[in-house]
Formats: sequence, structure tokens, C-alpha cells
Amino acid sequence: MREFHGVNLGVRTAEFPLLSGLNLDLRAGECVALVGESGSGKSLTALTLMGLLPPKLTASWDGLRDDLPRKAMVFQEPMSALNPTMRVGRQVAEAAESALGLRPSLARARALDEFRRVRLPDPEGAMRKYPHELSGGQRQRVMIAMAMAMDPDLLICDEPTTALDHAVAFELLDLLKALQRERGMAMLFISHDLEAVARVADRVVVLRAGTVVESGTLAGILEHPQQPYTRGLLASRPPDSGKPLRLPTVQDFLDGTPPSAAQRPKFEGGAEVLSVRGLRKTFKGQRILDGFDLVLHEGETLGLVGASGSGKSTIARCLVGLEQPDQGEITYRGTRIDQLSPAERRRFAREIQYIFQDPFSSLPPRMRVGTLLEEPLAVHGLGDAARRRARVAELLEAVGLPPSAAEKYPHEFSGGQRQRIGIARALALEPKVLICDESVAALDVSVQAQVLNLLNDLKDRFRFSYLFISHDARVVRYMSDRTVELAASY
Repeated sequence: MREFHGVNLGVRTAEFPLLSGLNLDLRAGECVALVGESGSGKSLTALTLMGLLPPKLTASWDGLRDDLPRKAMVFQEPMSALNPTMRVGRQVAEAAESALGLRPSLARARALDEFRRVRLPDPEGAMRKYPHELSGGQRQRVMIAMAMAMDPDLLICDEPTTALDHAVAFELLDLLKALQRERGMAMLFISHDLEAVARVADRVVVLRAGTVVESGTLAGILEHPQQPYTRGLLASRPPDSGKPLRLPTVQDFLDGTPPSAAQRPKFEGGAEVLSVRGLRKTFKGQRILDGFDLVLHEGETLGLVGASGSGKSTIARCLVGLEQPDQGEITYRGTRIDQLSPAERRRFAREIQYIFQDPFSSLPPRMRVGTLLEEPLAVHGLGDAARRRARVAELLEAVGLPPSAAEKYPHEFSGGQRQRIGIARALALEPKVLICDESVAALDVSVQAQVLNLLNDLKDRFRFSYLFISHDARVVRYMSDRTVELAASY
């Protein structure tokens, strides 16, 4: 049987180890899942196996047998991995030419065959498109086709479905499992999403801070975890039913702190804060929203759930004036805000703020955190320099970050910390409504639990109203007092 067998795999810088003591067995026809929080060493393991480590890092092992000579990788973000200036068909054909030595005509035929195998709609038409002309799920299918065109013995999937809604993600997971069985290849599946792992894995290896915490069969790890860290990962997801006052975190389990049985109180209702009536919006001849209505009350969390393309983010962007609806009315506390002048819009910007999905791309990389938190205060002429600095300290404290964070740049923080900074920036103007647009979608389950707890704590403290947007029905169900579900329009 073809397999990869590595003993005591390690990766280090010149000063200290990043990954150590990892024993990894990858066998043909089997899927091993590598699970852990961000920074645990999952992607580092994948890069080591692919020979893609940065020059300043070195890999080592005590013993190694590798009967899987051809390896391919499916990355988390296909838009970054694909060349935006080349048609996707040509990119997949190039992969086949390079890996298998095929002539261009045969490589193109192979690419088209793989497009059919990964079930891309209109494979011939898809071959001629550029990455930006495809949806997120279609781009990921192109990445899978590119990997399959290389006829791999080992397929490494690094968080391949993290940015996708659950319906699309589950389709791709089933596709990956079917391709693995059809071709008899080994698969290393890297994820923090335990639902995804349960769908594809045969065995599971749990990593924490570069070392293995435990490993075993899928059923053994998911049903009978032995270590507190693993139990914490499993418990961090919002429950299928009920709304605990606070989600348990990995740190709770490491500290031996039992989760509280207390439940969040039922929302009793409040005055109408924000309403949407008959909202219509069309893009490129495609009707995205058709007569959409919504009412948000004071102190309420209203969940907006739906698949990609259902119009969730379009609604949010219309609410804050980033898009103009074709028809309909948007009212805040009885005042129409969908046809305001820029000066009038600025005043209402203090009332409604936005927490974006990706804090790294939404935070200016060249500004220190203190400066970017002061910026909205300066724009609105609030306070002198000393008062603004004091307000920055208050904001950092509110989201659980130390005052020293003000002197650092966004890249110096983890993903969860950057999202806390994004929340702090949204709080700067003391808004009454916060729009959370997929604000925990890119976070691993333990950090996601921390941010959800923070959002609920802030709501209790400041009496916000939330419009909470997500494709994750379980997260929406946990966070929301009411939910609105949107059907995909295309």
C-alpha cells in the first residue's frame, strides 16, 4: 500500500521550534484530519509536506518513508491562489503539463475532463472564464480540478471550505470524499470545523501549539475525547438547541472551569429602531432583492441567514449607504435614511456601524491601532487629542485588549484579536445599531466562541441592537432573538 510515514516531524526557526514530535501516517484511500486552533501548526504541516516552507524555516524528522511521490494541495482562499490574469482552464491545463508532461492539447483535454468531474456547471464555458467571473464555490471547484489534473497520490486540503456557506461547503466535502475513493489517493484534511471533519475523515490528529494532543479514529475523537483541549474544541460550537448565557471555550476546559448551565433571558421586545420596506436591488440584470421587509427593535439581535447570493450583504450595505436600493424605504427611528445627502449620512453614521467579515482587509495595515480607533472620533470632531486617546483606552478595555495594543499594527495580532479591534472601531462612535456581517465566519471554533461571548457581553452592557448576518444557521440561532431566512436568488 502506498503511504507516507513520518516520525517526529519538526519545523523550527533558528531560535525556537514551531512544530515538534508529529508522527504522521497517510495511507492510500484514507483521510486523516488535522485539527486545532489557529497557530497550532496545521498549515505549517501542509507546507512541510509540499516542500513549500519559507527559507528561514527548516524541517526535520527521525524517520521517513514516502511512497506518495506526487502531491497536490487545495488552498483555503482560491481567489488568492488562482492567477487573476489567466483563464482558469489554462491554469488547470498548465498544472497537468507541469506534473504529467502532457502536450498542450492533451493537457487542455485533461483540464476539461477534470472540470466535468468536479461538477462545474457548463465546463466548456467555465474553461474560458477568469477567476473573478466565478462564485466562491466554483473557484474552489477549479482548485480541486487543478489538484486532480496532477493525478496526486496525496491530496492536501488546507481549510478548503472555511469561507463558504454550509450548503456549498457540504457539496464540496462530498465531492472531495468521492474523488478520494474513486482514485484511491491519501488525503490530509486540515480544518478547525469539526462538522467538516466528521464528513470526510477516517482518523483525526489534534494539534495544539505545534505538538500532538491526541489522535485516533474519527468516532473515538469526536465521541470520547480524552484531553481537555479536544473537549474544549468540541464544546465551543453553539449548541443545536438552547442559548447558554456564555459559550464554553477551550480555555475553560484547560482551566477546569465547568460551563454554566444558565441560559440567556428571552427578549421581551422594544421600540422599533430600524425598518426596511419593499427593498429591491438588481445587479447586472439579476434581481438580488425583491420586495424585502425587515424590522429591528431596540435591544434585539435579529439574525439574517442565507446561502451565498441570497442578498444578505447587499441588505447590510444598503443600510449603511454603501449601496443604494432601486426601490424601497429604509427608516431609522422614524426618519428615512436611504436618500440622505453625504452630510446627513455622516450624522447617521454615528448611529449605525458595521463589523466586517475580514478584519485584516478592513483595517488599514499602515496605521497603528490607536490611530485607526481615533480616526472616526477625529472625523466627527469628537473630543480633543487627550480625550480621544482616553477613548481609545476605553475601547480596547471594552473588547478585552490591553492598552499597549494601541501602539501596534494590525498584522501583529491574531485573527481573533483583529476582530476585537474591528469591533472596537465600530464602538468608537457609540452607535445604537451594529451590523455584524459574517463577523465570525473566518475564525476557528474556539476564537469564534470568544467573539460571540464578547458580542453578547457588549450588547448587555451598552444595549445595542444587532443585525447578525451569517450563513451558519447554528450560530445565527444561538445569537438571535428572531431570524429572517433568505433564499438564494441565483
